[in-house]
Amino acid sequence: MSAITGIFYRNGREVGHNQIKKMNDSLSHRGKDGSGVWSDGSVALGHQMLHTTQESLHERLPFKDENSGMVITADARIDNRAELAPILKLEDNENVPDSAFILEAYKMWGENCPEKLLGDFAFAVWDPEKEQLFCARDHMGVKPFCYYLSDEAFFFATEIKALFCLPYVPQELNELKVAFYLISIDDKISTFYKNVFRLSPAHSITVSSHGSKLRKYWELDPNLKVKMDSEEDYIEAFHEIFAKAIDCRLRSVFPVGFELSGGLDSSSIMSVAKILENNRNSHNKLSTFSFIFEDFPDADESYYIKKIIDKGGIEPHFVHAGSISPLEQVKNILWSGDGPFSSQNESVMWNLYKKMHENNIRVVFTGENGDSVISKGKNYFRELTVTFQWKKLFKEIRSTSSHFKKNKRVYKQSESVFIKTVFNKSFFNILVKQVIFPLIPEFLKNKGFRQFYNKKNNIRFKPDLLLLNKKFKKRLKLERYLDELYNNSKRQCKTPKEDHHNIINSYNQQKILEIIDSRAAAFSIEPRHPFFDKRVVEFCYAIPTEMKYKFGWDRFILRKAMDGILPEEVQWRFFKQDLSPPLQKNLFLEKKFIDKTFHDNKRLIEDYVDMHRLNIIYKKYKSKVEEGGIADTIISFADITDIWLVTILCLWMRETNLKFESNEK
Repeated sequence: MSAITGIFYRNGREVGHNQIKKMNDSLSHRGKDGSGVWSDGSVALGHQMLHTTQESLHERLPFKDENSGMVITADARIDNRAELAPILKLEDNENVPDSAFILEAYKMWGENCPEKLLGDFAFAVWDPEKEQLFCARDHMGVKPFCYYLSDEAFFFATEIKALFCLPYVPQELNELKVAFYLISIDDKISTFYKNVFRLSPAHSITVSSHGSKLRKYWELDPNLKVKMDSEEDYIEAFHEIFAKAIDCRLRSVFPVGFELSGGLDSSSIMSVAKILENNRNSHNKLSTFSFIFEDFPDADESYYIKKIIDKGGIEPHFVHAGSISPLEQVKNILWSGDGPFSSQNESVMWNLYKKMHENNIRVVFTGENGDSVISKGKNYFRELTVTFQWKKLFKEIRSTSSHFKKNKRVYKQSESVFIKTVFNKSFFNILVKQVIFPLIPEFLKNKGFRQFYNKKNNIRFKPDLLLLNKKFKKRLKLERYLDELYNNSKRQCKTPKEDHHNIINSYNQQKILEIIDSRAAAFSIEPRHPFFDKRVVEFCYAIPTEMKYKFGWDRFILRKAMDGILPEEVQWRFFKQDLSPPLQKNLFLEKKFIDKTFHDNKRLIEDYVDMHRLNIIYKKYKSKVEEGGIADTIISFADITDIWLVTILCLWMRETNLKFESNEK
């Protein structure tokens, strides 16, 4: 969780020492163990150091190689050091930092070097012989990298705020990003600022005075397949790869923490890590961090968390989240993330990371996105149908339906709208939704059947644009843009493998990683995500669908790999708790604040938001607040989300020194 910064005046202008220092100092929260800058003529690099690994204790960045004259700055953890060491003629010991492996890899392979690296990284190398700056971001996008590029200059930094230390970078609002935010979609490149971009995962950028080149150096092979002789072979191979992904991330000289939600993914990581530590004869207890909702049974995971803790060797820490307002610490969260955020749970997570910081945690493991990486097997039933595997199809539908019925009895007293909805999964319902409807020809769906079916089953095929100002939508040509976007992606996913590929490569993966990174950075913590290990991703994608979804169980291979490791209650959990009741309740308590926010900031948002639509939704919200209940609420989750998104957008625009196109007309 270090930080990098850089300036390259492509027109030959000399960099002022204070310019790079100011950029670097603005990111001091990311690295409390040292700060360094290097400059020479038109180029300057900066670094903020946070020590996490033994090797980082000996690292000084930016580093200049005296023989080649090359200079590197990096925020990186390289996981295949042992494999690279003999090739690069380096020693794999604590005196050789990860940045040395990157620099030597660049010397050997040039712009192809990122392909050879395994781990989480964002780095820049100044090559004086070629007079170019080469920058790259890791395969999955764990480490952030943003930049500004013009004919005269190229500036980059770990966080956007560092770029605005330079007067040449205008703080102009990117209106398309505002539209994306309000309809809950995203892309991998844009930011909330015009002409400020994110380097996409698995991409590099090379910049010289003559031009720039953006290159994708890796992508998940859509035809990748792994074929083994038996189910046991798949499970054994997965367990080995999964353990390696966890083991290499345990490399730390400071206390390591684990997010423990009580779900399958985080519990699996924690439990395997404990076995690995025991095998090293380590007597240190592993610290877990969990939030609980004692007053909200539908949201509380305490039962499952306790099952993991009771196995011993764990020092648990809890955040009692039932009374935490979604708007708590909102200014700090907005500053940290350099933009508005959509999750109503972010303030809870902020408190969780604060608890980690108070316990001297510098590295934290997350179970983020195991369900996407391992897959929930979407379109599997359709595939079984068109390949005439009908016996297996009906067996899988029966198994899935029986799981829903079994869990419905357990949660029959639940007041959660989510839980009541999710259990509406009879054999016939599943057959229609996941088999019959997907097989209906597109021209029939487009003649009204899709609209009828989607409304009946609460399906939203494309984002709802009703919240957006009509003139704003027309000016951006948003309808046409979304038609092209969805016609070229989601409708083409007909097999579970195609859908899995689409999910792994979706913008949402990158967005999640960047949100976690900005939150952790505020507390000088480095997050690590075993499920985003390239080896895990490739293996899980390549295996047959029946190893991902079997007998009605998603993530089947992970569940089987955890035999004897996880308590059965956690290993065979069917779904997680619903967090919306406490979040909605606490948002209802913020009525006065939201009233004032909308009233005071109407001018900022009226060009982007349909104020008439917003007022209708908000009247329902206020009437529900006055009633004081949420269980049978007349206001939908979508309406609550719209109120939340507009509130956060108002607050961010108020706190940010932006230039608005509407103000300039």
